[in-house]
Order: sequence, then C-alpha cells, then structure tokens
Amino acid sequence: MQDKNSPQTPGTGTTPEDLYLEKNRISGISSPAPSDDKSSGTPKKIDWKPFAIIGSVAALLIIGVLVLTQFVFKKPGQFLPSKADPNAPFEETRREENLTSENLHIKRGKESYSRGYLTDAIAEFNEVVESDASDRDKAIALTYIGMINDDKGDHDRAIEYFNRALTYDRNNPDIYKNMSLAYRHKKDFDRAIESAEKSAAIKGDDGDTKTLLGNIYFETGRYDDAISAYRGVLDGSPENARVLYNMGSALMQKGDEFAAMEYFKKAGAADRIGEVAFKAYSRLGVIYIKHKDFEEAENYLKRAVAIRPNDALNRYNLGIAYLRQKKTSEALEELSKAEEMGENNTEVLEGIGEAYLSMKNYDRSLEIYAKLRKENERNVKVLARIAEIYYDKGELDNAYETYRKITVIEPTTENARIAYLNMGNILDDAQRFDEAIDAYQKALAISPKDDSVYYNMGIAYKHADRPELAITAWKKGAELDPDDPAPRTAIADYYYERGYYDMAETEYREIVGRWPQVQDPHFKIATMYYKRGNYDYALSAYNRVIELDPNSDLARKALINKALLVSKTAKGDAGLDESMSLVQKALLMKPEDAEALFALGIIYMKKEMYDRAMDTFYQVVKGAGEMSLVADAYNNIGKCYFKKQQYKKALQAFTRGIEEDPSNEELRLNRKAASQAYEAELDRE
Repeated sequence: MQDKNSPQTPGTGTTPEDLYLEKNRISGISSPAPSDDKSSGTPKKIDWKPFAIIGSVAALLIIGVLVLTQFVFKKPGQFLPSKADPNAPFEETRREENLTSENLHIKRGKESYSRGYLTDAIAEFNEVVESDASDRDKAIALTYIGMINDDKGDHDRAIEYFNRALTYDRNNPDIYKNMSLAYRHKKDFDRAIESAEKSAAIKGDDGDTKTLLGNIYFETGRYDDAISAYRGVLDGSPENARVLYNMGSALMQKGDEFAAMEYFKKAGAADRIGEVAFKAYSRLGVIYIKHKDFEEAENYLKRAVAIRPNDALNRYNLGIAYLRQKKTSEALEELSKAEEMGENNTEVLEGIGEAYLSMKNYDRSLEIYAKLRKENERNVKVLARIAEIYYDKGELDNAYETYRKITVIEPTTENARIAYLNMGNILDDAQRFDEAIDAYQKALAISPKDDSVYYNMGIAYKHADRPELAITAWKKGAELDPDDPAPRTAIADYYYERGYYDMAETEYREIVGRWPQVQDPHFKIATMYYKRGNYDYALSAYNRVIELDPNSDLARKALINKALLVSKTAKGDAGLDESMSLVQKALLMKPEDAEALFALGIIYMKKEMYDRAMDTFYQVVKGAGEMSLVADAYNNIGKCYFKKQQYKKALQAFTRGIEEDPSNEELRLNRKAASQAYEAELDRE
C-alpha cells in the first residue's frame, strides 16, 4: 500500500497546494467628480487565493469586505459619528444677569424678545433710549438691541449698539460679554478675547465668561488655554456639566483620550438625562467602539438611547456594538429601529446597508440601497454598492447589468472605468474570457495607464490560455506601477504552475529582494522548495514568513507546512514532538481548522498513535468543506485501520473516501489491497 504519511502531489491533502491567483475582486465606485489621475479613487488591493495547505479552500469574505479599489462607503460594521462636529464644545448662553431693570419698557421689551417678537422688542427698547431714563437703563436697552442684531447675523451693527451701550455704562460685564459673542460670531477672535477679558475683569467669579473664553480658545486651536479657562470654571463649580464636557473635548484635541473620557463620564453623571449627558454618552460609546471595548460601548450607547430613544445614529452605533459582540438578534433589532428612525438620513442608511452586508444579509442590504436609490436613480455610488452586493450573492448577471448602467450614466468618467473593470472581472468569473478582455480594453480607453486593469487583463488572458499576452499585460502593469509586487508575482506564479521552476525561482528572488517585508512571495518560495525537495531552503523560507507577521493567516499556514516538513525529516520522537507543537500553535490561531487537524493526524500516524490519528481525521471529516480533503481523511483512516489489521473497517473507510472523490486513484488501490486482506482473513477463519 502506498505510504501517504509524507507530502505527496497537489490535491492529496498533505503538501502545499499549487499557487493560483485570487479571483478578480470587485472595485468600488467613488462619489467625487471624475479625475484624469488613474489612481483617483483606486488605491488597488490585489488579493490572492488563500494558500491552502491541505487542499482546502478558505472562506473568501470577512467583515469589512476587501476590494481592489477602496470604496467611499463606510466599511461594514463601522460606527458613524454625528454629522454635527463631535469635537465642538457646548456653547455658552447669553448673559442677562446684569441686564435687569424696573423700567416698564425694558420689561415689555424683554418679554417680546423672549417670545420672538423682535420688532416689538426693538420698539420698546428704543422708547427707553429716546426717553429720559437712567444711563444704566439706556445701556441695557441698547445691549438688547445689539443682541437682537447679533442673533439676526448683523454682527457689525450689533457691535455698534454694544459700543453705544458702553458710553452709558462701562462697568456692566454683560455688555462686554455680549460684545465678545458678536466679535466671535464674525470671527474677530482677538477682539472677542479682549471683550471677554474685560467682562471677567469686572466680575472675576463669572464662570460663564470664563467658559466663553475657553470656547474661543478652543475654536482658535489654543487648547491649552481652553483647558486652563475651563479648569478655572470647574475650580468653583465642579459639577458644571457643560464645562466638564468642554474640558473633555479639549483634552481629546490634545490627544489625551483617557483623561477626556473621564470628563465625559463626569459630565454625563452631572447632567444625568439632559443634552449634555446625551452627547457625552454618545461620544463615549463611539470611543469605546473605536477601542474595540464593545461591552462598554453598549453600556454608554444604551444610556444615550434611554435619553433620546428616537435618535437613529445612536441606535445604529448600538447595533454595531451588538454586532461586534456577535449578539446578532440584538443587533438586528437596533439596526431595524435605526432604519425606521433614520429613513431620511442617508448617512445612517448607508451604514445600516453595510452592516447588513457584513452579516451576509444581502436581501436586507439591497432593500436599504434600493431606498437610497429612490432619492436619485442616477446615483452611481449607490448603484456600485448594489452591484457589489449582487456580486457577493453570486448573482453575476445582476451585478454585471448594474455596472453596465453606470457606464451608460457616466460613459467616459473614472466611475465608468471602474465599472468596466468590474464588468471584466465578472465576465472572467463566468469564463467569458474574450468578453472580459473587451471590457478591460474599454476601461483602458478611458485611462490607458491603469496598472490594475492590465493586472486583471493578464488573469483573463491566462484563463483563456493565452500566456504570452498574459505575461505582456502583467509586465505592462509592473511598468506602470513599479512599486506593486502583484504583477511580478503573477508572472512568477505562472512559471511555477507550468513547472518552469528555475525561471520562477529567479522571479521570486527578485521580488523578495525588492519587497523583503511582503509575506506572499516568501511563502511561495517555501512552497516551491518544498515540492522540489529542497527541505532546508523551504524550512528557512517558512520561518521567514512567520517572522514577518506571526499572527497572519499565511503564518498559520506556514506553521502547518513547517510541521509537515519537520515530520517528514524527523528521525525520532523529538522531531515528531516538534511537529506536533507547530500544529498546535496553528490550531490556537484557528481552532478546529481542518488543514491543521489533517497535519496533526499525519503526525500521529508517524508516531504510530493510530487511534489518536483516526479521531483527528474524523474531526477533519466533520469540519472540512472540500470533498478531496474529506476523501484524503478517509484514506488515512483506512490506512490506520489497515495498520491495526482491522481490514473490514479499513475497506469501509476507503469506500467512503471513493464516494467523496471518485477520481482518487490511490483510494482505489488502497481499497483493493484492503479487500484482498479482508478476504484472506475470512479464508483463514
């Protein structure tokens, strides 16, 4: 019986598989105006097929779908900040404490002002100015007229009235404070600070004026001065919720996020159920999401939702916090509420659509984008997202047709170029290679120097069995973007797949010499050496892959291949124990991984621990999704039974393997050997 305890040919499940290019991935459409720059909106991202070690195919998509071209949409599961500037401090209120009077016209004017009857208010205040009222009352009346003009946006006229008020009363701090507000509104920050300081000089314990100064400093980027001003307020009023929040905002601007969070917490506690608490808790929720502390994010976002239950943005962010904790039902509930409450909020709807997509809930995601499209049938950004969802669903015809609509709406734009690129990718997936190449040519007609198109065109030429044109396209892509290793690697992979190992090795070595920190070429070199029997070189290259990024999926695969390599060359238990340790490290990175379990089963077989080996291979059968890998597992189960001289069970295992993979010739040979052994056993009985 053929021994399969050591690496064999590709497809047997015990050696690094041949290196194929990743299927073309879909590129995103950008919303800004088209640009002649080929890189506009297209920082390309070329991915490779997962380098399956034991013949399995890894899952292609994760949350935050990677694409050739980054898309302007929020990535799935990303929190949404408020449209309002989240850094802005709470504004101070107008000061009227020193604008009180028993004058009947002033009282009537203030009443009209508070109720919004501004014409009546001005008439009452003018009565005071034109009467024989006291200077203090005239100053108050002129101050109110100035405030009304400032509220109306006529800041210069407001300042004129405040200056007139000062001719009657230069010791009223509220005149200076309201003048400071007018200067601030017209962005004359130096005079705003000067007026606020005069107000503070008259009334040194005035927290409102200090808050105003802090806000002006904040607005002008003088965060240290803002913090000092806010601290001056808090020294006398430590429970001032607005200033606590503003202090947190200033500290955030300084980069002291931890201290800022503490102030936001204090602000929320001080305000309890008001606007300050709502904004503080909302902000804390976003910060905790950013730090991946989703439990705390949930805690604070729930508080924000309790204060304002109809706020779509916090409902959405709470849904994301649930989603990241894998609380799917809770996430769906919050996202549904956010959808209902934010039906007119484009930003929220886009985020919800992305969240549904990240959950692979394609139908609900499409529903969201259909709503967005109703607002504008020609919105190419939304059309592109719909096309991507169709692509992810596997509905290639619908995806293709949606991209085609973009080329009709914007026939010669950058968005049309990306659409043609994606149409080519879809056609290539559908094995309509000539049509794919035609689509790529249309993309090049819009942007002749697009290296990503040449790269993907090379893949289509390769699939069409036109290798010379494929290599020409990849070389052109490499020429256009000499800093991208993908086209060079594609050429090296082609040489490797065709068995031109010397040419492949030359290319790979040039690639790792140019891009020593890129894992993929190192992994491929290791795999090539492994298959060629150059085990020392392979081991060194796998070690390099692991060193570059020990937490990556390629490092995990390198650990498994290294384990198989060590087990193949092991001369005693020490080597096999080392192999087992390497596989266990890989399993820590991805528990119950069929590839790693298969390698572990091989090692148990080498150690003649056949029962343990069979238990492990049965786990592979249970968890593997690829028929050839399941067949290989049954093959090795059969060999274990054969070694234990349990020929009937061996025969049954080999038969099950053939059912999974009828093309596996080794299984047929092994079944024949087991059948003969079982018949001989029956004859002996």
